[in-house]
Amino acid sequence: MSKMKHYSTVVSMFQRMMGFKEIQPNIFTVTNLMNCFCNLKRVDLGFSVFAMIFKLGLPPDPYTMNALLLGLCNEGKVNDAVELFQKIVKNGYPCDQYTCGIIIRGLSKSGNLIHAVDMLNEMNASGRFKPTVVCYVLVKWNEAKSLLSDMINQGIPPDRYTFSTLIAHLCKNGEIQEANSLFKLMSQRGIRPNVVTYTTIIHALCRSGDWGHATNFFQNMIDCGISPNVVTFNSMIDILCKEGKTGKAFEIFELMTCKGVKPDVITYNSLIQGFFHLGWWEEATSLFNRMMSNGVHPDTLTFTSLIKGLCKENRAKEAISMLELMFRRDLKPDIVTCNTLICVLCNSGQRAEATSLFHRMMNEGVNPDVVTFNSLINALCKEKRTEEAITMLELMIQRDLEPDLFTYNSLIHGFCNSGEWAEATSFFRRMMNEGVNPDVRDLKPDLFTYNSLIHGFCNSGQWEEAASLCRRMMNEGVLPDVVTFNSLINALCKEKRIEEAITMLKVMIPCDLKPDTVTYISLTDESCNSGQGAEATSLLSTMVNQGIVPNVVTFNIVLGAVGKQGTMTKALEVLKLMNQKGVKPNEIMNRMMIRVYCLQGEMNKAKDVFDSMAIQGLAPDLAAYKMLINGYVMQNRKDEALRLAEEILQKGFRLDEATQNMLRGLTRF
Repeated sequence: MSKMKHYSTVVSMFQRMMGFKEIQPNIFTVTNLMNCFCNLKRVDLGFSVFAMIFKLGLPPDPYTMNALLLGLCNEGKVNDAVELFQKIVKNGYPCDQYTCGIIIRGLSKSGNLIHAVDMLNEMNASGRFKPTVVCYVLVKWNEAKSLLSDMINQGIPPDRYTFSTLIAHLCKNGEIQEANSLFKLMSQRGIRPNVVTYTTIIHALCRSGDWGHATNFFQNMIDCGISPNVVTFNSMIDILCKEGKTGKAFEIFELMTCKGVKPDVITYNSLIQGFFHLGWWEEATSLFNRMMSNGVHPDTLTFTSLIKGLCKENRAKEAISMLELMFRRDLKPDIVTCNTLICVLCNSGQRAEATSLFHRMMNEGVNPDVVTFNSLINALCKEKRTEEAITMLELMIQRDLEPDLFTYNSLIHGFCNSGEWAEATSFFRRMMNEGVNPDVRDLKPDLFTYNSLIHGFCNSGQWEEAASLCRRMMNEGVLPDVVTFNSLINALCKEKRIEEAITMLKVMIPCDLKPDTVTYISLTDESCNSGQGAEATSLLSTMVNQGIVPNVVTFNIVLGAVGKQGTMTKALEVLKLMNQKGVKPNEIMNRMMIRVYCLQGEMNKAKDVFDSMAIQGLAPDLAAYKMLINGYVMQNRKDEALRLAEEILQKGFRLDEATQNMLRGLTRF
């Protein structure tokens, strides 16, 4: 029963045995009882049993002393163990080299290596005890290896405990290759490794990332009929999950349960993290439910993994439910977990829920950091709630948290979007240390800061301020990007300074900046508005030649311009290019296409576009009907025109006077 670790049962059986006068315990029985008390972390009761030994007149043996010393060391009472050892030696109580080994191990584990070495040297000098290989392993590894070789050469076979201790030491120091060699030697000498030996090597291999060899050892262990324990299974499951082989890890998990080894919280945590690593959030939450059903209590890491994983999959609602469950189980989330959830809520437009969570976490004693405030300030600025953002900033400063670059960029961008130029420039000056906040010395505006301000100035018609800021930006060593140029080009186009805008486009090339769709939309739109259809189509060609696929807005602008100018050949070229690039037309583009085809007399193509609108879910409007009817009339195709006229009446369109006159004329026709 003692070997099966049923210590309380052994104690109960001994008490019952003492009730029978005809049964007297021997030293083996009493030592076993003492050992059980020590394993139950009750060394005090172990000493009571030790006193009973003398009362019963039983001669103590080395195992008796060893049990007490081991109990003290396991409870961290190493000094008490050393004091007891000295009394054992002084009073001549029986002890052996294993007794010394217990003390040396206790001293080594408590960090008192100097004392451990002294005791080892004392053992050698006295000649009373010959140190074992295990003693040397604990303090002098080189001597341990030498002693192991001497033992083998002298025909003294090391036992399994010796080999296992040596292997554990090597694995702990990362010398896995030597540990593997020793494992092979152990097998060659006919000493069968046990579950501890296998688990030690498997754990070390997993820790070093060598999952291939770990798997081989694991399979060899099972083939030899040695049942892995929970530590073995956990090591394998963890490394496989980290290697992205979560499916294989789950197979081992199922094998674990089949063999009657109960998974613990470490097992479930590894698998949950592995599932989320692959984006399998449903499997992760299902495993969590299974964990709860099996009576395994989740810890902080379990909930943290679930919340972060669900946030990564944009499952904010499920993540909040996990956080609530975490609170109900009296587990406190860390600030990183809360920040992850607040960030997801803010990014998904649930700013109110994020603010509620912010207040909840403070009530629960989780102190917000700069990241927490930044997420909320940024969300408020995006909603143009700049006054509330400033209030949040003040609270942040009250809590002795310094705003960083992200904080200021969020506020400046928010002020610009709200048209609050004075506040935006005030915070900009604050960053530039012009007297508003001299404490912030290392905070310098970056490209995003400048782009926010330049874009804001450009949109409000403050071209000169935007240009001046651009020059200042470059003087500060911050180089403009495509966004910067797009803002400037768009501002020039709005002021109908198309030639300067095109010059700005040419400036981008020496700067190794490639224009994008936004750049060309601004230029083509202004070219069309100023009646320069040829320039617009030229820009469209340049755009395509540079590998930039125009979007439907660009095609709308160019097609509208060339259509107004009556250059139908150019219009057809634009439509052809649009089809080649696979750009799907929107409602405006469909009407333009119908108009162009009708003017060209290509009524079948016009009707195809008209019919395709319904397939795209874009119901043709009255303007589309009128263009198509006019086209049919011009081509003397009365039946098609009349059929469309009937459709107009059936669909109940509200007809203006011009349309009514057109339909009357069509009827007469």
